[in-house]
Amino acid sequence: MSASNDLMQEESTQPKKMSNTELSTESFKTKVKRGVKDYCSVDAWKDRFPITRWLPQYKASKGLSDVIAGLTVGLTVLPQGLAYASIAKLPLEYGLYSAFMGSFVYMFLGMSKDITVGPTAIMSLLVGQYGKPIDEYGEVHDPTYAILLAFFCGVFQILMGMTRLGFVTNYISAVVISAFTSVSAVTIGFGQIKNLLGIHFESETFVMDLYHTFAHIKETNWPDLVLGLTSLLFLAIMRFGKNKSQAKLDEIGKAGPAKEKAPWKALWILGTARNAVLVVIAAGIMYGVEMNGSIGHITLTGNVTSGLPPFRPPSFKAQNILEHLNIGLVIIPLIGFLENIAIAKGFARQNNYKVESNQELIALGACNLANSFVSAYPTTGSFSRSAINSQSGVRTPAGGIVTGAIVLLALQFLTPAFNYIPKASLAAVIIYSVIFMVDYEIVPQLWKVKKIDLLPLLATFFLSLVLGVEYGTIIGIGVDMMLLLYPIAKPGYQVEKNGFVILKLERGIRFPAVDLIQTILDEKSLMTKNPTSVIVDFTHVSSIDFSVVEGIKDTCNSFKKRGLKVAFVKVWPKVRFVLDHGNIDNLSMYDSIEEAIQGLSKDGNDGQLARLITQSDGYSKLDDNRNEGEEIEREKEVPEVIVDSTFAIDSSV
Repeated sequence: MSASNDLMQEESTQPKKMSNTELSTESFKTKVKRGVKDYCSVDAWKDRFPITRWLPQYKASKGLSDVIAGLTVGLTVLPQGLAYASIAKLPLEYGLYSAFMGSFVYMFLGMSKDITVGPTAIMSLLVGQYGKPIDEYGEVHDPTYAILLAFFCGVFQILMGMTRLGFVTNYISAVVISAFTSVSAVTIGFGQIKNLLGIHFESETFVMDLYHTFAHIKETNWPDLVLGLTSLLFLAIMRFGKNKSQAKLDEIGKAGPAKEKAPWKALWILGTARNAVLVVIAAGIMYGVEMNGSIGHITLTGNVTSGLPPFRPPSFKAQNILEHLNIGLVIIPLIGFLENIAIAKGFARQNNYKVESNQELIALGACNLANSFVSAYPTTGSFSRSAINSQSGVRTPAGGIVTGAIVLLALQFLTPAFNYIPKASLAAVIIYSVIFMVDYEIVPQLWKVKKIDLLPLLATFFLSLVLGVEYGTIIGIGVDMMLLLYPIAKPGYQVEKNGFVILKLERGIRFPAVDLIQTILDEKSLMTKNPTSVIVDFTHVSSIDFSVVEGIKDTCNSFKKRGLKVAFVKVWPKVRFVLDHGNIDNLSMYDSIEEAIQGLSKDGNDGQLARLITQSDGYSKLDDNRNEGEEIEREKEVPEVIVDSTFAIDSSV
């Protein structure tokens, strides 16, 4: 009696065991509390406003470095902004409108010290695909739609960042990105040939550009062509000088004498700002020619609106907004973020700091949202200007203040001088900027490493040339997703016939694979002359879904009608939980294949004819005594192994 009381007392002092539902509820409540606490913590809010981390530690030495870097980037963005506006099919001043606000906003929200946000060649190309033409040749679009695109792009990116959907871009592979970048460079570069030749026509795709260029080549304006080729040669020489000076500065080292470094540093600055140097020289020559009473036949950019843009919200009263912006409302924010995060993470790895994808998404979205209030079109991080920023020794995002200030000063005081910039020189700036974006080295690499990846690469590249970059990229992503999903629909497997049919799956199964598994079991067991029960090895199956459960239920019912059973072995606990709650009849689960063979043989579920006779290769071998001649004997002596060719596609294509 006392022992019983002691036992009862011991049980009463033990904690009460909680049910699965109680554990789940408790876990959910704990996660919610922890999530709310983390969201409201000081560190979390500092992460949302990274300026609060670096500003308290800001020093004068950092300020000097930021000023130098900001000036260098500012001299680069001025000619690029004017040139990229023509790619976006907007008046030139809109390229400068898009070049300053991002620098200010990113300073507060961005995590990368190196990246500079502003107009880029790729984003300008995408923006140029949408909008409403307002001139005869379709070379200029109504800016209203580009500004609206910046607004919606900003809202879309901010919402994605707040809901932590930055991982979505992980599904766009490096192969598709490479093809997209290369075809954008080809499309942009060739699209400027008409400005180099001084001819005019309307075109939307590379193929149409190619056709119209040769159709109008007889109309070539030779002064424009000569000036354009001369500009390209000048840029090449200046780039060579920059690379040469960089190599010399590296050789001298930081501790080298200042007198020795000074001339090479000056050459490096000139080479880095080569676009600005070219534009200044070309505009100066055109101004001098006009002062002498004749400007010749060289085509100029024409009037550039002077002054700062008004600060006002975009016009939502524009007609047919969805019709003109179309799929650009989705693809432009995604591509913009993809370009931005790739650059930010690249420089973060190079300079030993970290950036967080969702915070960068919010920062970029805020830049675009703010852009829409100063008449700018969608922007993102620029690789070329970010590289210049990094090489110039930038220490914090505060360098963007200097860059933005230079753009504002240019808009206020220098726009009259922009009227004299030749179109051929701007075309040379664009062509020389994008020519190095073509990633031709990836083709031989893929041929050696994985030939199948050439499919999305070629699909993206060539379809973009024909249909346009945005549609070609979407199709390329689709092809890439098909290659990604193919192993899920066609999982690798092995089938061994040792009396019973033993099916070994090589990975988890999802609903696209249900039909394949049912077909295998039908062909190897039910549809044969001597059907047998089957054993399915779930060693490598770590997850299943509802459709798989329903497929298993149908298969088990089919076997039950023939007096046979389906057995699963080595089932993971979480998979067993799903199967147990699937109300599947005629299904048995065992810990090993040997136990399954013994259990099925004992139950007589192999047509009540099987018996265990020997052990081979770790599996029980069964003799069904059905006298099927030499074929059955061969099955007993040498197990038939059928390996699916799902993965052969990787190496055979």
